[in-house]
Amino acid sequence: MDYFKNGLKNYFKINKVAVIFLIVCLAVIFLSSFIASGIQSDGWKVEVTDLRDATNEGTKEVVTVTDGVTTVETEAIEGKVVSGILFKPKAASAENPLPAVVLTHGYLNNREMQLQNAIELARRGFVVLTVDREGHGNYENTGDTGAMMATSGLYDSVKYVYNLDYVDKDKIGISGHSMGGYTTAVTLAQDVQLGLVSAGLMQAWSTFITAGADVDVGFLKAYDDEFFFTTEENGGTISREWLTTDQAKEFVGETGDSVVNKGIYVNGQLVETEGGQEVDGAFRVIYEIDGVHPQNHCSVEGANAVVNFFYSAFGTPNGYEYIPETNQTWWVKEMFSLIGLIAFFALIFPMVSLLLRIPFFRSLAGKQTVSADGTLVWTDNALPEAKPLKGIQKNLTYWLGAIGIALFSGFTIQSICTEYGDKWFPNTQLYPQDTTNWVAMWAVCVALFSVAVILFFRFVNGAINKLRYKEQSSSYTENPFAAAKLQTGFTGLVKTFVLALVVVGLLLALLFLNWAIWKVDFRIWTLAVKVFDLGVFLPTIVRYSVFFGIFFIISAIFNENYRAKNIPEWASILINVFFNIIGVLLVVAIQYGTFTTTGEMWQPDMALGYIVLFPMIPILAIATVISRRMSAKTGNIWLGAFINTMLFTLITCTNTAASFAYVMG
Repeated sequence: MDYFKNGLKNYFKINKVAVIFLIVCLAVIFLSSFIASGIQSDGWKVEVTDLRDATNEGTKEVVTVTDGVTTVETEAIEGKVVSGILFKPKAASAENPLPAVVLTHGYLNNREMQLQNAIELARRGFVVLTVDREGHGNYENTGDTGAMMATSGLYDSVKYVYNLDYVDKDKIGISGHSMGGYTTAVTLAQDVQLGLVSAGLMQAWSTFITAGADVDVGFLKAYDDEFFFTTEENGGTISREWLTTDQAKEFVGETGDSVVNKGIYVNGQLVETEGGQEVDGAFRVIYEIDGVHPQNHCSVEGANAVVNFFYSAFGTPNGYEYIPETNQTWWVKEMFSLIGLIAFFALIFPMVSLLLRIPFFRSLAGKQTVSADGTLVWTDNALPEAKPLKGIQKNLTYWLGAIGIALFSGFTIQSICTEYGDKWFPNTQLYPQDTTNWVAMWAVCVALFSVAVILFFRFVNGAINKLRYKEQSSSYTENPFAAAKLQTGFTGLVKTFVLALVVVGLLLALLFLNWAIWKVDFRIWTLAVKVFDLGVFLPTIVRYSVFFGIFFIISAIFNENYRAKNIPEWASILINVFFNIIGVLLVVAIQYGTFTTTGEMWQPDMALGYIVLFPMIPILAIATVISRRMSAKTGNIWLGAFINTMLFTLITCTNTAASFAYVMG
């Protein structure tokens, strides 16, 4: 008993820092989520519900006039929401029905990407439903249409909202971003007969099909858009010139030189509007905001435009006062979600420290002995000793290898994405995700190139050392793969894998618990750790993890290979972070530096490709830190490689689109 008490006391004494760190991370996660939830729900005056496979039924009388004969028919309205988040202001009731807006996202995104607009509309008294389109988020691809052009989800969700007794059936609007904007245009055209939709705003989509005579319609565009708002007029116009084009002028009915940005047009005439007041008559409007295509849904100016459009279409909801469009809180919620995201990743470090001290995993961290006074003492496993970074030979090896790999990682993206990705790794039912395939292929190519560089410099250094040091050359030649050796052999490798699985499993449990309590996850713009259907996604995640595992294992070896005795650990980590992200960051910077300066892209065929890699930049940085710190705790590269593979494959696979249904098993 005394031995047990001493052991427990010693355990907490040794792990005091880790325990405190763990408690702080959990406290930050729950506190930031609590605040984010309060902002998202306008101080809990809006009820937020996660809808999955929700259905309802209703009817609508449809009046048609044919050859002077009026016919009234009752149409069945069958509503369905496969995956959505419903924001219901508590003032909404059957006695006080409120206007409603259904929002959807663009290609490769999900329902959460419209939270900016959902939060701002809901706090102003609108019922809001933000939904996944088919092939995205938690809505599987059930047809034979690629995820890019899949439009299912929006109109069925409009019908669901129409059937809610607390929704004003004469004031239902829709809006979608990018390919969701296309879905908005299609839905407006589909709805001409039924007339469920009263207003539609197309975000980052430039083509209008048709709509009912009394429907308000608008465009929201970025000043520079990577995909749309270009024409062949006058030898070709680019996005920033679109307001002067015939296409834009015909849409609003303008007869002058240019469409007035954010001007409300009724029958081709500009009308005066007042904040929060419904415009008399069906109107047209174009909102042009600063930024580029993916910024529409992460922009104060973008939220301003969305709110202004639906205020103009429906007026201020009954029981609510007008809130100026500039008064926004969504970005505060986003900041607290970011704080939660940082704490979520930080939680890995104390969690691993504590797990490594329990009997089953203890051998991965070192050996336990008992001192003369009965206290427990651990001797940690240590990484192979690094040598000082000194001399021309060592410096050239160190820096040239890192620069070469960094440049290769950045400047091969275009070729792999546009030329070889589909050839080497085409979409199939087993690997159904449109962009994950080429990203995985790029990751493997970078990993293999890194191995080639490491082996090349090892060979060169070995040859030079033989010439310089003769028989003592082996004392100067370093093994770049030494950190990959496990002190406890195959058993240790299995235990390491199990430990990584436990860590990621606990993180997921926390994610789902946090969502269940607060209906918020961890995110910033396009980088998100979100809830998902584990049974649906898990087999696909496992299959993709093979490819990302190659990358993260070799990346971990690369991270440890770039370790010098005379450079502090924090400096080594920063150096590795820099070289792991600089290649991708460089090509993205060139693309958008050129685009925002001239209005035309450096590599037009990578308009989508570099957007896909936006979250990859912080992921590579975070993975580098995890890799280095896990190696320091265990004396080898495997734990960090396994955690990174599991966690970041999961994040990648649950935040993109699939053009086939997911295969179970």
